[in-house]
Amino acid sequence: MVVFGLLCALAAIALRGLLSFGIGGAGPYSLIYPAILISTLFGRWQAGLVCFIVSFLYAWYFILPFTGSFQFENAQDAPRTLINGAAAFVIIVFAETFRRAVQRAVAERDVELAARELLLKELDHRTKNNFAMVASLLDMQRRQQVSEEAQGVLTTAAARVQSFAALHTSLYSGRAFIEEVSMKDYLSSLRDDLQRALFETGRIEISLTSDDFMMPRDRALAIGLVTNELVTNAAKHAFKETGSGTIKISFAAKSEDDWKLSIADDGVGMPDDSIGGKTPTGLGSRLIDAFTRKAGAELKVERAERGTVFTLEAQGEA
Repeated sequence: MVVFGLLCALAAIALRGLLSFGIGGAGPYSLIYPAILISTLFGRWQAGLVCFIVSFLYAWYFILPFTGSFQFENAQDAPRTLINGAAAFVIIVFAETFRRAVQRAVAERDVELAARELLLKELDHRTKNNFAMVASLLDMQRRQQVSEEAQGVLTTAAARVQSFAALHTSLYSGRAFIEEVSMKDYLSSLRDDLQRALFETGRIEISLTSDDFMMPRDRALAIGLVTNELVTNAAKHAFKETGSGTIKISFAAKSEDDWKLSIADDGVGMPDDSIGGKTPTGLGSRLIDAFTRKAGAELKVERAERGTVFTLEAQGEA
C-alpha cells in the first residue's frame, strides 16, 4: 500500500516536471488531487496518505516560491497551502469511504450469489430425484403388467421422462442454468438412458455420432423428444422378428437453422403404406409431428436396404 502510494506520488511529480516547461509555477497542487484519488481507491487510505504527504511537500518545497525552501514569498500563500492540504485530505476521506462502500456491496453480492448457487444446486438435486422417482414408478408399474400393450405404453412414458431428465442434466452445469445445450452431450445422455430403458438385454444397440454444436434449449428439447419417439417406435416394431440389431443416431449442424438428424434401424422396415406418407395416427405420431414443427424442421421417412431411415432436417435460408 505504501509503495503504491509512493509510485502514484512519483508519477504526479514526473508529470508535473513535464508540464513545468509550459506553465512554470502555476497550479502547484493541481496534479496531486487525481494522484491521491487513484492511490486511495486502489491502495486504501494508507497509500493515499503517503501520496498526499510526498507530492504535497514536493510542490511546497520545489514549486512554490521560494524554490528549495518551505518559506513563502507571498504571505497569502500560507492559507492557500493550508486550504489545498485540507482539500487533499478530504479527498482521501471520501475516496476511502467510497472504496469501503463498494467493497461491502461486492461482499454482499458474493454472499447473495453463493446463496443462489446453493439454492440452484438443491433444486437440481431435487429435480433429478423427481425424474428418477417418476421413471422408477413407471418401470415398477410396467413390470407388474401382464399385457404387452400396457408394458409398451409404460415403457414409452418412462422413455419420455428420461428425455426430459437428459435435457435437465445438459442444461445444468453445476453453477447455473443455461440457454444453450451441447447437442453431443445431450444426445449422448439421451442415448444412454434409452439403451438402459428399452434394451436391457443388450441385443439391440443404439449408436451415436454427433457434432459438438450448441443449440437453443427449446429446439434441443424438441429434437430430443423426436429422437425419443423414433427410437422407442423402432424398439417396439423394428426388431420383432430378429430380436437383435442396431439403431444409429447421427446429428450434424452448420447453424441453428441448418442441421440434420438421422435415425436409422436395421430392422424389418415400415409397411409400404407408411413410406412417403403419414405414420399411424397414434399419440406417438402426433407427438412426433408436434415436436418436428417445434424444432422448425421436416421429417422424411425412407426404406433402406435393411430397415428404415428417419431424417429430421432444417435448412436455413440460402
